Amino acid sequence: MSHCSVGLKDYWSVFNNPAMMTFYDRMSVGIFYDNRFLLKETSTSCLGYMLPVEKAGVFGVHVLHFGHVNYGELNAGISYAKCFANVFAFGLRFDYLLNYFGDAAYGKCSGFTFEIGMYAQVTKSVGIGFHVFNPAHLTMSTYNDTKEYIPTILRLGCSYEISKKCLLLVDIEKDMDMKTLCRLGVEYTIINNVYLRGGLSFPDFEFALGVGWKSKLFSIDVASTYHTVLGYSPQLSMILNLK
Repeated sequence: MSHCSVGLKDYWSVFNNPAMMTFYDRMSVGIFYDNRFLLKETSTSCLGYMLPVEKAGVFGVHVLHFGHVNYGELNAGISYAKCFANVFAFGLRFDYLLNYFGDAAYGKCSGFTFEIGMYAQVTKSVGIGFHVFNPAHLTMSTYNDTKEYIPTILRLGCSYEISKKCLLLVDIEKDMDMKTLCRLGVEYTIINNVYLRGGLSFPDFEFALGVGWKSKLFSIDVASTYHTVLGYSPQLSMILNLK
């Protein structure tokens, strides 16, 4: 759905808005692969684990890797979320970041940051989410002891359940050093446990289309985005519900 996720109640909130983890009540493990623009050098691989604890909240662990041999980025961390009266949810995530080059001469840089997420159920069918990455504008340390700023990214999202079969999502994202991005996503239940999804992203026009199937124990999703200049980015994800 073109990465609409701020107000989405699903497993992948372990990588997105941590507050949304409270609405997924199963101990689960999931993997995700994005072959960005059909290049292994820009591919992303993810592994996540989510553990709901009765009355205590939901805990999550994630590992994300971007890149290939010559350049790569690693993001690993833990997260926690708590829901209050099924109306308001709060989430917190701590991240360890590592950027490295295949050639040791270029060195590497690493650092720590955190993320904050919130969600409010405004009406039975409308919800609003907010997520900020690196709110303290923290930095990473490089091999020659210089400082490199970690981007601060603000995201606001709204979810609207049009019907029991159709969900509409709208996200606005602002990297403090980049232009504002807008995203629109739709999920439609074709038949029980089979979902059709689509999305748009602009001003850099990109659209997405995917399909998913899920059962009580397992779910699988396949999708692809298409950028008008850079082409296709096929994606695959699988989730195993352990309990």
